[in-house]
Amino acid sequence: MKNNKNVQYVTNKNIETNSKVFNPEKIHMEQKLLPILIHKKNFDSLFSKNSDFGKALAIVIGTKPDFYKQAPLLIESRRQGLPAFIISTGQHYDNLLGYGIKEFELQNSIICDLQIRGDLIQKSSDLMLKFGYFGRYLKSHLPGKGILPIVHGDTLVAGIATLSWVFGLGQKVGQNESGLRSMSPMNILHIKANKVPTCLAVEKFITNQLTSSWFLTREEPFPEQIDTWVCSSGTKYFFVPTKLNKEHLIREGYPPEDIHIVGNSVVDAIDLKRKNKPRNSIFEIYPKLESGNWIRMDIHRRENLTTHRFKAIIGGLIELIKNTQFKVVLVLLNGTISALNRYDLYSTLLDLERCYPEKFLITNLWKEYGNVVEFLDSGKCWAEITDSGSMQEELLYFPNVSSFTVRFNTDRPETVFDARGNILVPPINRYWLPKIVSAVYEKGENFGFNFKRKKKIYGQPGQVSSKIITLMKKEFERKENNFFPWLHQRLNYWHEADDFDYL
Repeated sequence: MKNNKNVQYVTNKNIETNSKVFNPEKIHMEQKLLPILIHKKNFDSLFSKNSDFGKALAIVIGTKPDFYKQAPLLIESRRQGLPAFIISTGQHYDNLLGYGIKEFELQNSIICDLQIRGDLIQKSSDLMLKFGYFGRYLKSHLPGKGILPIVHGDTLVAGIATLSWVFGLGQKVGQNESGLRSMSPMNILHIKANKVPTCLAVEKFITNQLTSSWFLTREEPFPEQIDTWVCSSGTKYFFVPTKLNKEHLIREGYPPEDIHIVGNSVVDAIDLKRKNKPRNSIFEIYPKLESGNWIRMDIHRRENLTTHRFKAIIGGLIELIKNTQFKVVLVLLNGTISALNRYDLYSTLLDLERCYPEKFLITNLWKEYGNVVEFLDSGKCWAEITDSGSMQEELLYFPNVSSFTVRFNTDRPETVFDARGNILVPPINRYWLPKIVSAVYEKGENFGFNFKRKKKIYGQPGQVSSKIITLMKKEFERKENNFFPWLHQRLNYWHEADDFDYL
């Protein structure tokens, strides 16, 4: 073999010389991970009361909506005698954000607290590592038992925990509220960013949401649209709210037999709170809300906290207070507070509250979900201005409340063109919000929306969680474990009792 003078062979000497020449800079990662907390008493009793099953549901909770949307699954599991426990990420650990754990009495079912902390990237890496480690802990301490996590929606937990479980254990998960895909109406493309809309343009934009075609918009909400797409790739059991969600998943190639239309478990949570009143009435906490017809407003999405959008939204709020008859209660979330401080608008709103004390009220996040249900049921609230995904679903079950979603798209478009109970408000300049709200208030349902007779497209109270758990119970009664991602199982060539531990 001839020597090629153009080929350089790497030797230890080369490496040493190169390292001295390049002298690489080191980046030290200072994140210190808190330990995973195991609640031994809850853990040890998991299968003792349910000896008929060799499998259990691991219901995963992380954020405030998880608490009330996943709680009905736990309650129904108990009712049907299905082994179930909770994995808590612990990322909402203070008494305000984490109060839902106490409100829905989830404490005694929590087997572990992952103690996730940090910003978006820190939470992601922390969760990825810990969720997989806990999965392996379960595998070693519960040999022969099948554990199926049920994640929820489009949260960071849904995306990262699912990846962790698939990569760490080679098993898929179930997803409650799956198939969320954002869409926008075609007429959103014709709005001019710096133009004051005429009344005719506003009315046309409202009505066209019902007649215009809609297109997929994957960019937002961020990172939720990424989370839900990632979660789908590691999901075996898709529990979708509507037919539209199923169509999205089938278009993406997921097996129709794995997708179950069940509705949305939020309707069960609303039913629970209507039967169990909050400890303190919202009208005791904020007596001013007792008088008048209010708009409740909450804005917190990352994309809406960007400079132009946030100033447009707050500008629209100021217009509502100064130039209309409407009363607004603004509920502050952490993101809202950060943006108000960043753009030096907090003092502006405090001044507004002082100048218009009967028309404008600023509050912190309402601790109890029951207070939200109480207020929306009270007749004292005629509208909600929100950028929340979940609120769009929930408001369909409050016939006296109109829904305004301040976004360029929505991952619940069915609330607009199917239920006719939600209107998209583009956060493009300060004029759109007050003009759309005023138009709807003045002309009521002349635009084709049925706010008083909204279609309840997410199922009936008490039935959604029952459908999910009944499906899971049937699956658990099978001898083989169908949690693995292999195609030979889907095609029914064969099923294996256990996986090959190579990961």
